[in-house]
Amino acid sequence: MNTRFMIIAAMISSAAMLAGCKDDVEPGTEHSDVSGLYINEVCSGGEGGDWIELYNSTSASIDISGYHVQDNKGTDEEYTFPAGSSIDAGGFLVIQEGTFEFGISGSGDSITLLDEAYAQIDAVQVPAMEDNYTYSRTEDGGSSWETVAGGTMGRSNSEEPDDLPEPSVPEIPADEVYDGLKLNELNGNDKFIELYNASDDQIDISGCYIMKDDEKTIFTADALTVAPGEFITIWSEDVKDDVPSDALIFSSGLSADKSVKIELLDPEGNSLDVFKNLSVASGEKWGENDGKYDSKDKENKPSFARDTDGTGDWYIMMPTQGATNAGASKISDEKIEW
Repeated sequence: MNTRFMIIAAMISSAAMLAGCKDDVEPGTEHSDVSGLYINEVCSGGEGGDWIELYNSTSASIDISGYHVQDNKGTDEEYTFPAGSSIDAGGFLVIQEGTFEFGISGSGDSITLLDEAYAQIDAVQVPAMEDNYTYSRTEDGGSSWETVAGGTMGRSNSEEPDDLPEPSVPEIPADEVYDGLKLNELNGNDKFIELYNASDDQIDISGCYIMKDDEKTIFTADALTVAPGEFITIWSEDVKDDVPSDALIFSSGLSADKSVKIELLDPEGNSLDVFKNLSVASGEKWGENDGKYDSKDKENKPSFARDTDGTGDWYIMMPTQGATNAGASKISDEKIEW
């Protein structure tokens, strides 16, 4: 064979070998040789914030230096255990929010544990949960899961769960009129809900609350008044690390394209305002991937918004968080209807 062609063939062969090396494998697509190490319990919100518990079911300590923990964002905000990290035989290790940067969504999230080479050790799909509940293996390291009120942070799941904290009950003002309090803008790109006082009077909204999809209260106002013409922004827990520490937070995600119902209610449970993005196939079935209206746009990050603050019809519009919608461009002239 011609020497020149032999060299070219060798180069092609070497390139093919490099293309197939382990570093080029998508993280989490291979299974790790590590055994006996489990994600044992997950909390997506509460007084102590988010946390993840790992369990070592073996009879020997496991060195977890360089291991990774990810949520559904993958490597973007993953946590990597520092050198010298280990879990004792039969022991539990808890990492809490603040140690890891990603937030575990109360509307559901995935948690994955990977070794230093990004091979998957364990993974769990965490369901939607209220604050102070955990998703827990029924037996440490076992195969079945359940939602537990209070949880057993840092100890065996067979033990008695912690008590739930006493709920905070806002002082509800007497004879307050809430008619002017409205949903004004919903943004599933930057993850915020904006309220607006369309009345001529200040409104004490203590005890007013927001429900998502007819089943989950995601925000309750506490000692909060809204001046006439004032805009109030409430941010999703998914972005709480990117907003001021005193920002108002609701305990859920917010989609730009899934079917969803967001309802604003007064302290007695009377509906003040509602927004719906229906499912194309199923109508009033929430959380479906076929929302009738799609505002997902990484560049413009538009909102579902009223064309007149507090009273107008809903459209997909350029965002005006914390300010009037007047003059905001419409991404589409199609009115949002349900």
